[in-house]
Amino acid sequence: MEKDKSNIMRRAGDLIRGGKLVAFPTETVYGLGADAFNAAAVRRIFEVKQRPASDPLIVHIADMEDLGRVSSDLPDEALKLAGLFWPGPLTIILKKSADIPPEVTAGLDTVAVRMPSHPLALELIKNSGTPVAAPSANVFGSLSPTRARHVREELGDKVDYLIDGGSSDIGVESTIVDLTVSPFCLLRPGGVPLEELSSVLGRVEYRFTARGPVRAPGTMASHYSPAAEMVVVEFSPDQVEKMSRLAGSGIREGKKVGVITSPENSGRFPGCITGIYGPDPGSRHLARNLFSLLRDMDRAGVDLIIAGGVEESGMGLAVMDRLRRGSACARKE
Repeated sequence: MEKDKSNIMRRAGDLIRGGKLVAFPTETVYGLGADAFNAAAVRRIFEVKQRPASDPLIVHIADMEDLGRVSSDLPDEALKLAGLFWPGPLTIILKKSADIPPEVTAGLDTVAVRMPSHPLALELIKNSGTPVAAPSANVFGSLSPTRARHVREELGDKVDYLIDGGSSDIGVESTIVDLTVSPFCLLRPGGVPLEELSSVLGRVEYRFTARGPVRAPGTMASHYSPAAEMVVVEFSPDQVEKMSRLAGSGIREGKKVGVITSPENSGRFPGCITGIYGPDPGSRHLARNLFSLLRDMDRAGVDLIIAGGVEESGMGLAVMDRLRRGSACARKE
């Protein structure tokens, strides 16, 4: 990769315009981008990720003028949300424009749109001269990448270019809200908490499993999965005791056990590899290193991950969404 940033970004924009795939940092996770109007390039995203064609992508824009290029209808609520939360970790579901190919939207008449706040993501989109369709830059269903090395480990040379922007600040994907239904629906909790959406929109319905076809990425019941078996122990007064019993049982069965917990409980699981949520459970640190922790557990060869659930307020709802989907095929306590 070139040392000069302007050359890096110029080349990345040229590659997007030429129908290539570029992995790039956002404030949420790393994305795998292609020209949103180039159907062949978009199909390559699905091939590289091994992603089902029924799972739509998010279209990333760099300024409000592009919103009219990708959507045919802009309700007042969309403009209000954009004014408050863009650039930032919020994706809005709108009616799509005729120019967006069906490959991007899985054949739906709606499109998911967001304006990221990471300066390199914005510069890439501007240099490309086109909205950029991008899911997370990983194999479908696995843990989302929050560092460039995560992209290299999973996708390798299948990606035409990788922009290294350091660690993602938020660490989980964007919030997705659907404004084409009534009441408005939270399809995926993320970087903008439900409480903040509700303060703007009023009633916002949230379902862990949506009805009908997949309308947004990251909403399948099983997703964000580590290689190891994962058990989620729901937040409760006796959570630590339950986690200790499960850990002890796993160790007696000869398993290598990993535990993810809060800082104050870090010393309560002898014989386990321990991962710690951020230092302040009430802040964004709670989610920032979640996927990295799970990747570290896999790298350490853990057989069983016991994850302590957190309170479902603020970023806690997004953390629990990812943990539940990541353990969907395993036990829950």
